[in-house]
Amino acid sequence: MQSQEKIDIKNHINTNSKTNSYAQGQYKLTCPSCGSTRKKKRDTPLSVNINAETIVYHCHHCGINGAIARNQGVKMAIVKSEPTPVKKKPINLPVPDKQAETWLLERGISIETANASGCVLGKKNNKPVIGFSFTEGDETVAVKWRSANGTKDFWWDNNATRLWGLQNHDEKLPTIEKTLVITEGELDCLAIKEAFKDHSNIDVYSVPNGAPNKITDIVDPKEDKRFKYVWDDREKFEGVDRIILATDTDTNGQLLADELARRLNKARCYTVDYLGSKDANDLLVKTDAETVRKQILNAEPVPLHGLNNIEHYADEFQSLYEQGKPRGVSTGFDSVDELFTLQTGYLNIVTGYPGDGKSAFIDQIVVNVAKNYGWKTCFCSFEKPPTLHSVQLAQVLVGKPFFEGQNERMNQEEKDFAESWINEHILFQDYQDGGMPTIESILEKGASAVMRYGVRILVIDPFNFIQTDHKGLETDMVSDMLTKVQLFCKQHDVCCFFVAHPTKPAERGKKTIVTGVDIAKSMAWFSKADMGLTVFRGDSSVSVNVWKARWGWSAKCGTTDLTFNPLSGRYSEAEEIEDDYDWEF
Repeated sequence: MQSQEKIDIKNHINTNSKTNSYAQGQYKLTCPSCGSTRKKKRDTPLSVNINAETIVYHCHHCGINGAIARNQGVKMAIVKSEPTPVKKKPINLPVPDKQAETWLLERGISIETANASGCVLGKKNNKPVIGFSFTEGDETVAVKWRSANGTKDFWWDNNATRLWGLQNHDEKLPTIEKTLVITEGELDCLAIKEAFKDHSNIDVYSVPNGAPNKITDIVDPKEDKRFKYVWDDREKFEGVDRIILATDTDTNGQLLADELARRLNKARCYTVDYLGSKDANDLLVKTDAETVRKQILNAEPVPLHGLNNIEHYADEFQSLYEQGKPRGVSTGFDSVDELFTLQTGYLNIVTGYPGDGKSAFIDQIVVNVAKNYGWKTCFCSFEKPPTLHSVQLAQVLVGKPFFEGQNERMNQEEKDFAESWINEHILFQDYQDGGMPTIESILEKGASAVMRYGVRILVIDPFNFIQTDHKGLETDMVSDMLTKVQLFCKQHDVCCFFVAHPTKPAERGKKTIVTGVDIAKSMAWFSKADMGLTVFRGDSSVSVNVWKARWGWSAKCGTTDLTFNPLSGRYSEAEEIEDDYDWEF
């Protein structure tokens, strides 16, 4: 292996197509140290975390690691500091010009509606423009300018990360239900405001940054920060009965609607039929305000487990026909992938005897999918304080012990890298101050984690710490609880790992692999699991046994063996090693 001093890591990062813009974020690259010796030349074991001041890197194969300043070529320690305030540039208003007004009228939007929404019309940079003002109190802090001549050019005076639009709803007027509309663009927002200008029971806002750029099946987790406005403007969504997602009809618009529905709770989200038009403003131009108003009011609910005909699922049905059986993301182990892959919307029940490695196995999967796909996880782990849990996650990530001992521990830079990585990908529900949580409080915090951070995995570990005031049979209590978790997974498109212990401990010398029917208090642990598995520690390896697979294309029943390394806390494909590790840590 090459020495770190001889590796020009900054040049390697600078010449890579993924990172040559130095955009902040997490990246997976080839390694300049061990890449030439790897059999798989496309492997990307080098994790790179670029923030405002530093570039932190770590190879999960050969172990090179460190940090450098973005503007220097020297190695440096990671320095934590408060972010530098962004200096706002002055906003220059356009000169008066009638062309912008004419263009807006051609789009079906009155000057009255534009003025009431805080728009600025005129000429700027020798072209007619419309400016969408973002305010804080009485101060205009940013303006998004758009050319008013059909070219779709836009630019900013200071950036904004909040929803655009002024509240229409008159709180003094009684309404049967409060409705909020979210559009992909500002002109669509104005079009709907125009359609409802004589109706004050509806609020309309536009997202500040359009739809995601990546055309994939789901929003790339690297783009989670672009949805920061969902959390920052959360007060706008509070107490709202219906959220109408009036996004464009193209692929990116649908991705935006799907991700907003996931974060805002699908149960209250609706989508719009534009009658063949591409968006709300296009529909207004082709028809009239009454038609736009009618289509918004007749928005269809986002599909849940309710009563719908096949037409409601036509796009998904066609996708299954064209693309085949859905496949989840890899667990990071080829042998485990033969049994199951990770699917959002699924409830996965995990059981096994205390000390057999259930929690460590889940930690390993969480780290794997975060490294490989950018997925974020919310842990509700009652038996582990967040700091000690972070120690275990850091060991899995770095591959070295955290504490001093006979073996080489992770150095300060590796510890700092792990801390930064955990901060980016992991949230902890903390109940260490006392009080037993209810399943409702766990799911409420989980929903906030989805809304704010885009979390895709929820881990509840273990069941017996959850408080319940159920007065009936315990089996009914478990069944009702699992139903709530199932609905949460589907409404928020989250993958849940729920850990539950078997009814009885193993008798000395008679330890056998337990399944869902052996879990305490209810058969619902078996019947309501989308996927169920047992982690079982044998004499020389740990076996993963899948005993429930609701959908054959994402899981199948069977067993595979893995090896646990007590020094690093990592699982790996099976090989025999001595095992004298204290599994109860």
